Amino acid sequence: MRLNNLYNMTKIILLTFLLGFTYERRLFNKVTADLSAGAGGGYDIGEGDFNYDLVLLKPAFYFSLTPKYFYKRDARSRNGKNTSLNSGNYIGFRLKYVTPNDRQTDLTRNSILANIHWGIQRAIANNWSLHALIGLGYAQDIDYNFGTVYPAIDLSSLIFFQEQNYDRKTLSFLSL
Repeated sequence: MRLNNLYNMTKIILLTFLLGFTYERRLFNKVTADLSAGAGGGYDIGEGDFNYDLVLLKPAFYFSLTPKYFYKRDARSRNGKNTSLNSGNYIGFRLKYVTPNDRQTDLTRNSILANIHWGIQRAIANNWSLHALIGLGYAQDIDYNFGTVYPAIDLSSLIFFQEQNYDRKTLSFLSL
């Protein structure tokens, strides 16, 4: 087995106001897909308006799929750079559905978000990984048929308790 293979990873997402689950599945030598679900804030989307609203006692639920194409991992490995924990640069596409926080008010509504982004995953220690992405997306309010373009920006760090070969799962916790 080559050291720069991608791995399947299971992640429990724990942020101050977010709880979720992600399974990153290796599909091909250079492609993985994140399948995620969890609870957090909802979106208030209007024409030219994009807001994230968090109601602690009434969370919104989300489901997302993010295929990622990793490039130059062989060169990264040949240059002595770390490729563990799926470290590398990638191009990704995220499709995300988010429920409203509270169905009795109109603060947030059913939303679909899609973005294309450039991202990095880096193992920064044996059990730590840094994830960052930047891109452009389109958000659509399903209930009122409003939509807008938005900047896709994300930064997170993960703690991994173990790393195993691509046929096994890795448990991790996410913090921001």
